[in-house]
Amino acid sequence: MRERWTKIIVSVVILGYLIFSIFAFTYRSHEQVCRGVFVEISDSASLRFISEREIIRLLDRENLNPVGSTMKNIRLDGLESLLRKQPRIKRAECFKTPNGKIGIVIMQREPVLRVMTGGQGFYIDSDGEIMPVSNEYTAYVPIATGSISVNLAKNGLYDFAMFLRKHKFWNAQVEQIYVDGNEEIELVPRVGDHVILLGSLENYEYKLEKLYSVYKNGFSRTGWNKYRTINLKFDNQVVCVKR
Repeated sequence: MRERWTKIIVSVVILGYLIFSIFAFTYRSHEQVCRGVFVEISDSASLRFISEREIIRLLDRENLNPVGSTMKNIRLDGLESLLRKQPRIKRAECFKTPNGKIGIVIMQREPVLRVMTGGQGFYIDSDGEIMPVSNEYTAYVPIATGSISVNLAKNGLYDFAMFLRKHKFWNAQVEQIYVDGNEEIELVPRVGDHVILLGSLENYEYKLEKLYSVYKNGFSRTGWNKYRTINLKFDNQVVCVKR
């Protein structure tokens, strides 16, 4: 019986110590002063629209740099809200570490098309939204020029750009998209000295399928620089005009 009570007492003491340790650690963590901020940009290998230095400068400018503040007084939601408002940031997550630091994980918005019209330039991102260009970094995406409304950019051209992105051949082949006053499309390829007259964006997948067949079965024999224009506007035919 005595041995049983001894085990119970020991268990209670151990449990009490664990509870005390948890509360003491929590108290110390809350009273701890923030010693630093570290930033991880998860997609920095493929996109460079924003840097760790720019994030820190933003926090300084908005008087939200947490360094020197008590950890319990640092509002992570406030930091995240500020970061998510930035036009080149898609996601921002902030967290506290046991050693008194604030971690920030950033995911950038990813452009699929660059639009240049009326003296202005902007990107369309992978969600179909407008994002500003950067003076520090240029994304390697197709360029659309000409008479382009915001509605066309965010809808028809966005869908077309996403199609190009999903198809390895066309993503590599189409360099520039020109839109005339009637919203008809001309494509400038990276390979071949010709212009592709796509016409409207209606049935563009079928039109490019016809062109791919010409590339594969015709140009592979005649060469890529024999024709000046390739017209895909007509049903069931491809009209090639020699230079």
